Amino acid sequence: MKGETISLALNSLDDRHITDTAFYSPERVQSAPERIVYMKKKRIITFALAAALVLALGISAYAIWGVPRYTGTHQMPKTAEYTSLSELPGIEEDIGYPVTVPEHFSNGYVFDKLRVDGEAVFGESYEVLKEYYSVNVTYTGNGTPELSLHISPVLEFGSSSDVPARTPSDQRTVGGVTVDLNRDHYKVVPENYEKTEDDLTREAAGHFYVSFGSDRIEEREVASADFRLGNVNYTLLDMTASDDSFETLTRMAGEIIEEAGN
Repeated sequence: MKGETISLALNSLDDRHITDTAFYSPERVQSAPERIVYMKKKRIITFALAAALVLALGISAYAIWGVPRYTGTHQMPKTAEYTSLSELPGIEEDIGYPVTVPEHFSNGYVFDKLRVDGEAVFGESYEVLKEYYSVNVTYTGNGTPELSLHISPVLEFGSSSDVPARTPSDQRTVGGVTVDLNRDHYKVVPENYEKTEDDLTREAAGHFYVSFGSDRIEEREVASADFRLGNVNYTLLDMTASDDSFETLTRMAGEIIEEAGN
């Protein structure tokens, strides 16, 4: 990934995506990024950025390409939810870019539903610089936790030389495509929470994120696989990461890559 924003909303109680819960809120960008969080019905929202990962809902504030830009949900006319992939050709026409969405994977995960969400990149004065559609797909397995696939177009805004590098936990080449694997720990805490020495140490080490806005401390281990096919970004997300997650996500990424090449 090279400066593009990957965003996905997931929650253990309600798996609707971010468009259902909040839209861009300019006043929230006045706070420090780690405090730009709003939890609704204990929803945990994760925005996986290529440069850095910030927890947020409705708006993720960060400096990228040398100037402040913000990414968040955005009301657009062709958002919808689908339960059949037979409508994929029409979806691709609506969103303006091709996507590869397998019906099933060899490990038993099968398509459950697909949601098209509206998103936008906002400038320093909260003006819309770029609006686009993202595709969020849910897969279910037999007795296993859901996995999600997030798809969005590559966003280019000049040079990315100022973007701080985010080192992946692991990196593999699958079918000639680079796949970045990350395992991250998220700790969502109340507003009055004070970071501990352990929190600060783990943050400095990387792949550990503290964000504010929950009514109680909630923690989750998340694994992801990020890759790019042409001008489209793909992120596979496992919200209940285990020691097997990287192998599972790598195989699934390989099957998407193979299907896209056929």
